[in-house]
Parts: sequence; C-alpha cells; structure tokens
Amino acid sequence: MAIPKEPRQLMINIMYLVLTALLALNVSAEIFNAFKVVDNGLMASNKSLDDSNSSLPDVIKERSKKRKELEVYAERVDPARQISKELSDYIDQLVTFMIDQSGDKNGAVDAGDYVDVQGVEELRGKKDKDVTTRLLVDDGKGAELKGKILEARAKYLELVDEADRPRFEAEMSLVIDDETWRHGRKKKNASWESFNFRQMPLAATLPIFSKFKNDAKSTEAAFLNYLMGKVGGEDVVFDKYTVVSAPKNLTSSRVKPMIRRFS
Repeated sequence: MAIPKEPRQLMINIMYLVLTALLALNVSAEIFNAFKVVDNGLMASNKSLDDSNSSLPDVIKERSKKRKELEVYAERVDPARQISKELSDYIDQLVTFMIDQSGDKNGAVDAGDYVDVQGVEELRGKKDKDVTTRLLVDDGKGAELKGKILEARAKYLELVDEADRPRFEAEMSLVIDDETWRHGRKKKNASWESFNFRQMPLAATLPIFSKFKNDAKSTEAAFLNYLMGKVGGEDVVFDKYTVVSAPKNLTSSRVKPMIRRFS
C-alpha cells in the first residue's frame, strides 16, 4: 500500500480505515454517525476549496496580459476548472442515484429518502449494501469512476509544462491506490472497485466520494497556484494583501509564494 506523504491525505486514510474496521466488527450505530461527521467535514472542505479556486482565475488572466508569452497560461485556466467540475458532477450523479435507489426510488433525492430518528434526519438507506455492490461493482460504475479519476489526472498533467510535470505530479491529490486491493486475502476483492465498495453500507461510501471530490478540487487549487507562479513574475508590487485558502497538501514553499503573488 502506498503511504501518502501529505498529512491531510494520511489523516483521512487512517480515519476511514479505523471507521471501516469498527463497522466490520458490528459496533453500535454511532459508527454511522462517525461516517456522517467525516463526510460533513469533507464537504465543508470542498466548499472552502471552491471559494478559493473561484478567486484565482481572474487574477491569473489579468496578470497574463503583462507579456505575450504568458497568455498561454491564461488559456489553461478554464480547461483546468472544467476537468474538476466534470469529475465532481459525475460523482454527484452516482451519489444521488444511490441515495434515491436506497430510498423511495422516485428518481430524485427528496424527503422520501430520509427518515426522522429522534429529531435527526437520517438517510433511509444508510445501511443498504445492495445498492453499492450492484451499482459500483456488478454494473461497473466503480470501474468507470476509477477511469474518470485517472483520466482527470492525466488531463491535468497535460496542462503542465513538461519540465514541471514531475514536481506537479508528486504534489497531486488526485490519485488511485491501485496496489492495496491486489494484496487482499479475499479472492472476491479482485478489483479496485470490489475492494472499496463490495458489501459496503451506503453511509460508509459517501465519505469516499466526498474525498474523491476533495482530491479533484485540491488538484485544481494546486494547478491554479502553479499558473499563478507562471504569470506572477518578479515585478510584483506588494500594495495590498489578501488571504488565499489553499489545500494543506501543498508544500509551504508553494503556498507562501502564491499568497504573496496574489497580494
């Protein structure tokens, strides 16, 4: 198993492994609440990344006007944002379908997909293992998701200057662990999607999908900061300062210069 270097990624992986182990032991329903807490935290992180990423494109495009040779970097902004959006939208579609199929099956996520549990709204099908196994393993949507993640990763690398690709690739959050499942003891886990989704309750898979969205948005943020570095130049006038949120998996050497250039 590849051990992630970034503290954020390592923390998420360890947290999910612990929760999954407890779930396998049939520990009380609080485990499902723990998954919900993790998912809510990831969704909040995703919103922060969206806010940060939306503030950079205009700055990059404006700075690229300084010199003709910088315009090529401004042209990469919209394609990069589209990569992240398409992957996030695809993941949202999968989640919406599973929630509906484990609920009232009316084709939309609505009140019929939730139940009131002591005043708290809970997913009706949070323990449903059939929908995840059927859709993601048997029907091939998990393999399709894996392919889209790898495709998005490749597209981002194509937008990076060839000389910068090794460094950028090492910092990308958008990655597939394609080794761990190969060493599993169970023969039924004969694929990445089977290892991650077979007989997994719906509530336990939702943080996985939120994490993949987080990876996409973090990679988008890394790429936008990369473009900022390309168009920033050395003739920046530090006349004001604005805080820019950036994912923790970026090294400090990359984050700090980007904050100064944005100022």
